[in-house]
Amino acid sequence: MNLRQALDFCSVAHRDDWVRLPGERPATAIIAGLFDAGAAEPRTSILTGHTIAVYEPDPRLSLVWPVPDDDPRDERDRATPEWLENEEHDWKHSRDGWAVVLLDGAPIWQELISYLDWGSGVGGHVAYFEPRFADSGTRSSIEGWNASKWSIDLARLINTFSASGDFGNFDPTQRVVPNPSDIHPVDAERRAY
Repeated sequence: MNLRQALDFCSVAHRDDWVRLPGERPATAIIAGLFDAGAAEPRTSILTGHTIAVYEPDPRLSLVWPVPDDDPRDERDRATPEWLENEEHDWKHSRDGWAVVLLDGAPIWQELISYLDWGSGVGGHVAYFEPRFADSGTRSSIEGWNASKWSIDLARLINTFSASGDFGNFDPTQRVVPNPSDIHPVDAERRAY
């Protein structure tokens, strides 16, 4: 299995092939030890998340989410995202976290996702929406929001296990990103360099 194939399995189209690991602790607290090379002093940190799912046709492939991003070096604004300001529904909270794809317990990909909570038993994950700027590139010139079809599909797969209430009827993805990018995440990452 190559990276592209592994990521292609992380899709709502393969939802019947994924099995949620029963229970929460201890498995979600002992996924993998990671070397944090960016820290002042290198250290091993534990990759923890709330939920684990295993790809039944090849159980070497698994997915853990949401892995909190509590790195103090992270400069990303932790307030309500701008795209929620114009959203027709009144979401109470938005929390970012990572969905981490593992092969044989080692991370092979990570994707930032957001959990939206309406506060009344309705909540679920969406892809992390990136701003799309006008040609001037200034922050005041946001024209809309971008996400890849793959990241949207990943969030939908995760929601088959962890969305609550009637989230599918209120998921803002189609309204916020009516034309998602077709680029595969591997190709997008290669283009970034």
